[in-house]
Amino acid sequence: MAAAAAECDVIMAAPEGPGEPESEEEARREAESFKEQGNAYYAKKDYNEAYNYYTKAIDTCPNNASYYGNRAATLMMLGRFREALGDAQQSVRLDDSFVRGHLREGKCHLSLGNAMAASRCFQRVLELDHKNTQAQQEVRN
Repeated sequence: MAAAAAECDVIMAAPEGPGEPESEEEARREAESFKEQGNAYYAKKDYNEAYNYYTKAIDTCPNNASYYGNRAATLMMLGRFREALGDAQQSVRLDDSFVRGHLREGKCHLSLGNAMAASRCFQRVLELDHKNTQAQQEVRN
């Protein structure tokens, strides 16, 4: 996951007014700040605001698996499972070892009535972390 967290593609735009365009490091810091704000709203159960901040983090650094994973969790809390599935799938495309991404993808598949796809996701979690109790429980169910 460290590799995915470190990656950040920044499209350099023309500077707005005086000053230099953002450096990749500045973009990374800004994206992390958005994620932290999203986390704070998520903790307060303000999922709409959390969603907005996770989206800002993604817009700033679109190649970070955890940002998509966090937004997927938020969408799940909002009952928007099809959108959450897309974000969970994007998180594991960016980082196939992102356990929480696979878990969320599996839970979305379950919520959408696709037990076979969910089972594959939970099996992948167990390949990555054979002691993962959430995945073990889901596989037993």
